[in-house]
Amino acid sequence: MLVRKLEEGTVVDHIPDWKAQTVSKVLRLDKLAKMQSETSVAILQNVVSKTLGRKDVIKIDRWLVDEKEADILSLIFPTITVNYIDDWKVSKYTPKVPDVIEGRIRCPEVNCVSNSEREPVVSKFSTLKRERRLQCHYCDTTVPLERIPDLVRA
Repeated sequence: MLVRKLEEGTVVDHIPDWKAQTVSKVLRLDKLAKMQSETSVAILQNVVSKTLGRKDVIKIDRWLVDEKEADILSLIFPTITVNYIDDWKVSKYTPKVPDVIEGRIRCPEVNCVSNSEREPVVSKFSTLKRERRLQCHYCDTTVPLERIPDLVRA
């Protein structure tokens, strides 16, 4: 198997084995491929890792994953690291658990004002780190971190 080095792009590394599809969903890589025809994505699954035993890796050519997106991923998979490549040079980014997430996740509470079509309100969640949950700013609904991939806005 041959996956070439990136001249420019992003490598999402240390994803728990067989979880790359979840990362792909959170990053909306399916939409990226439609918008950016010159961008290619390589998803490696169940790769041998010294630290994790087995891991997944995602390489995205000619696209930089936003740090806020990487921070959301760290909520779900704390082991994730992100490498940005520019002109063959690598700079590492260790995602941080965000205190607040705005606009990326929808509230599962149907009656929450952030889901209203009449009032354009941006969803906003606070991170309850100890409980491993998110709490909606408007209706106080709490969501376990494991549900984030299901609630990501398209």
